[in-house]
Amino acid sequence: MNSSNNLKSGQKSLFMQLFILTVVIILIAFIGLLIQKSKTSTIFNTGFKNYQTSSKLLKDLTVVHANLSRIKGMVASGQDKQEIARVSDQQIALMTEDINLVKKTLDSGISSEQQEFYKGILANLSEYEKAAVQVIRLAPMNTGSAYLSSADGKMEATTQLLTQLLELDGNAAESAYGTASVVFYIVLVALVALLVLSFILIPSFIKKMLTASVIEPLQETSGILREYAGGRYNKSLTWEADDAIGEVVESVNALRSKLSAAGAAPKASAPETAPAHKTAAPEPAPAKPEDKAKSLSDMIKKGPEQTRDADRLVVSSKKAIDKLQDI
Repeated sequence: MNSSNNLKSGQKSLFMQLFILTVVIILIAFIGLLIQKSKTSTIFNTGFKNYQTSSKLLKDLTVVHANLSRIKGMVASGQDKQEIARVSDQQIALMTEDINLVKKTLDSGISSEQQEFYKGILANLSEYEKAAVQVIRLAPMNTGSAYLSSADGKMEATTQLLTQLLELDGNAAESAYGTASVVFYIVLVALVALLVLSFILIPSFIKKMLTASVIEPLQETSGILREYAGGRYNKSLTWEADDAIGEVVESVNALRSKLSAAGAAPKASAPETAPAHKTAAPEPAPAKPEDKAKSLSDMIKKGPEQTRDADRLVVSSKKAIDKLQDI
C-alpha cells in the first residue's frame, strides 16, 4: 500500500491543480482586460481627445479669421474703439491659447505621425498669429491688406493640416476599436472554453484523488481481510499517514495480531480423570451360532467385486460353527 497517496497529499494535489486552472483563467482575463484598456485609451486619445483638439483648433481658426474681417468692418464703420480693442484682444488671446494647446499636445506622447502634423500646424499657426496681429494693429489705419493676404494663406495651410489630422485620428480610432472588438471576442471564447474545460477537469481531478487516496487503499484492505478470513495472516498493511485510512490500517493490523495469536496457541487437552477401581466386567453370554454367523457376515464388506467370495466365506463359517456345536 503506497502511503504517499494519502488523503492529505491527494487534497494538496487537487488544490494545486485547481489553483493552476484558476490562475490560468485569471491570467487570460487579466491580459484581455489590459489589452482592452490599452485599446480604450487609444480610442480616447486619438478618437476623442485628439479629435477634440483638432476640432477646437479648426473652429478657433475659423472664428479668428472671420473676426479679422469684422474688425476691419468695425473700424470702417466708426464703431467704438473700446469695443474694437476688446474684440481684437479676444482674437489675440484665442490664438495664443491655441498655440499653447498645440505645444502641449506635442509633449503628450502622441504618435510620430501625429507629431509631424502638429509640428506643421504649430509653424503655420505661429505665422498666422503674426499676420493676424499685424492686421489687427493696422486696421485703425485702414492698412494691412498684405498681412491679411498672408493670414489667408496660413489659414488655408493650417486648415488643410487640421483636416488631414482629423482624418488620421478617425482612422486610428476606428482601427483601435476593431482591434478591441477582436480581442474581446478572443478573450471571451478563451474564458468560455476554460470554464467548459474546468467542468470536465475538476471531476476528473477529484476522481483521480479519490481513486489513489481512498478507493485503492480500501480495495487492498478488503483483499487482506479476505486472506485473514481464509486463515492466512502472513500479510500486513503499511500506512504512515495520519488520516482516516491510517486508522483503518491500524485496526486491520490489530485484528491480524489477535488472529495470529489465537491460531498459534496450543489446543487445551482434556483433563485426565483419577483412576477408578477396576470392577470385573460381566462375562458376555455365549452367542448363538446364528448371531455369530450374522456378526461375521456383517463384518465383511461386500463390494461389487467381492460379493462371490464373501458368500463362500459365510457358508464355510456356518459349517464350521455347526461342527463345533456337535462336538
